[in-house]
Amino acid sequence: MAQVPPPIAPPGAPPPTRPKRRGCLGCGLGCLIPVVLIVLLLVGGFYFLVVQAAASVSVPAQLVVLNPATTLVHGGSAQPATSGAQVHENDQVRTDANGRSLIQFQDGSITRLAPSTQITLTSAQFDSKGRLAKVGIGQQAGRTMNTVEKLVAGNASFTVSGHSANASVRGTKFEVVQFANGGVLLKTYIGRVHLAGSNGSGADVNAGQQASAAPNGAVSPPVPIAPDPNDPFTLWMASEEGAKAAGQPATAQTSFNNGGLGTGQTQAQPDYSTAGGEVIGELAYPGSNMRLTITDPNGVPHQNSGGSVTRNGKLVVVDIPNAPGGVFKISVTGVDVNPSENFTVTLVTKFVCSANQLAGGGYVRNVLSANDTKNTLVQAGATNVNISFNGASAGGANVSGSGNFSGTNLAGAALLYAAGGGNLGVTLTQATVNGINVKQQVYDAIANAGGHNLDSLQIGYNVERVYSCPNSS
Repeated sequence: MAQVPPPIAPPGAPPPTRPKRRGCLGCGLGCLIPVVLIVLLLVGGFYFLVVQAAASVSVPAQLVVLNPATTLVHGGSAQPATSGAQVHENDQVRTDANGRSLIQFQDGSITRLAPSTQITLTSAQFDSKGRLAKVGIGQQAGRTMNTVEKLVAGNASFTVSGHSANASVRGTKFEVVQFANGGVLLKTYIGRVHLAGSNGSGADVNAGQQASAAPNGAVSPPVPIAPDPNDPFTLWMASEEGAKAAGQPATAQTSFNNGGLGTGQTQAQPDYSTAGGEVIGELAYPGSNMRLTITDPNGVPHQNSGGSVTRNGKLVVVDIPNAPGGVFKISVTGVDVNPSENFTVTLVTKFVCSANQLAGGGYVRNVLSANDTKNTLVQAGATNVNISFNGASAGGANVSGSGNFSGTNLAGAALLYAAGGGNLGVTLTQATVNGINVKQQVYDAIANAGGHNLDSLQIGYNVERVYSCPNSS
């Protein structure tokens, strides 16, 4: 699914200028690789598909700032970070005492940063088939919670390295705590993680276990995870995972309390915007009684309080079927909370990933099927066109396509993602012309001929999110 045509303006109103959009791509519902092919053709000719077919390519990750403040250091320059910023290899991200952010990779893997955390992205490599090949994160301080999609490429790895040890996985959920004295604590929630100490010792840590590495690198035997009432990820994951299981994961938005919430107090949360569908909100808190209120774009409040008891506290769910598109106001109220407590809220939109267009409140979600896009290219004169999506991801789209254009056989693959600033990012992972893999770098050719930069393409409207979803039709 992709965000394509702008909404129709009311009679007499000027057309919108690069309006905001939220959209996705459907696995088996492809459209973006043809968009890439069309872009390449429009900017100057077939020779722009003379591209590098490297063994692996570096693809930036996307930073999402959930709670200020977060700082992004790129090229030695430190700047306040905002959601949508790109995190490149060797960039550093750090949160202050209140900051919470997450880094989302194009395969859907996520690294979450708790307050007072600092990491460096040392590598983010994808192979020629657009599959994650190697992610390396150096964790200098604080806590991270990492959700790693199953790594399917041969020898693929996802590694978080602390001062005295590193944790390596191939598809799991785990937390890493870097202590000020140099020690490291690993907690594994799903799958198995290998903790390797700097002194050569190591241990496989299975789900439900934790292990630590001393400052000298000595790794302790795994033991059951110990309860930690101060773990900042407990409520965070409770609301996020519940909401993502209920709707399209890529539409999820998480926010947190600003100081403890007590009886009679109300805290507003960041607005949530969507083109419409079934909007679901999930509030997680330790206990007592809180109320979640979601006010839709028509001004109608939807509320629920109390909630169901879970192993991590309580969970309040507000479900709005057939919600209108636009901006939703969110607030949390302490009904009976003494002493004050923390909370986390996650909003998500649920919809069927099938060919349709939905517009509302200045937002458009447009799902284009592979057949729709194929037909567009055929009408433009292409023959033997094939389009495919490879997997589903909340972080981008891994797409491939082929066809014959004026007697020239073209085939290629690319990773597509929201590049920040409302632009679309494209990283080509492979391409052939008449069956020949070529070495010339396409980005320079495009820049020299048409002034285009595939890392940040303006396509006529604000691209807020790009993701792929399973075909439900």
